[in-house]
Amino acid sequence: MTDILFEQQIVQNPGLGAEALWYAVNEVYEEKNRAEGMDLFLAFLVLPLAFHRRSAIALASKVRPGALYKAVASDREITIGLQERMEALSERTLQSLSVAFSTGLLLLDCEEKPQLIPGRKSPPVTHVTEEVKTLLAAAKRVGQATAELPSAQIATHLNVQF
Repeated sequence: MTDILFEQQIVQNPGLGAEALWYAVNEVYEEKNRAEGMDLFLAFLVLPLAFHRRSAIALASKVRPGALYKAVASDREITIGLQERMEALSERTLQSLSVAFSTGLLLLDCEEKPQLIPGRKSPPVTHVTEEVKTLLAAAKRVGQATAELPSAQIATHLNVQF
């Protein structure tokens, strides 16, 4: 019997998820002048937005400041089902974090609060496919949004709860 979700499992794999998380975390780190990283719980937004085609396209095509606001304003429906996607992809996010930690892509800083910081300065791979480039650009925009806005404002704007 063929697994119906085979293609999804291949494309949305923890390795690509780890890379998407690195793009988001690196963006936060750079936006905050390398003084702080991304709050650990905000990492659970990255994959549901980047692995969702409609959300990824909306986010990737926007520029800062306010890329998240611009994306939601251009397509109000990207927030529909985001809470459910976030919950459904929580295990994949944890797997991706595990890959990122074990490969040194990300580090966990627990001094004041659990924060993710990049473990390397440059992207691990250069991709040629447009779909992956869009996914990674969307992850970068999520990072920009988390650097620009307070967590509560992001949660309210995206209609999610942590």
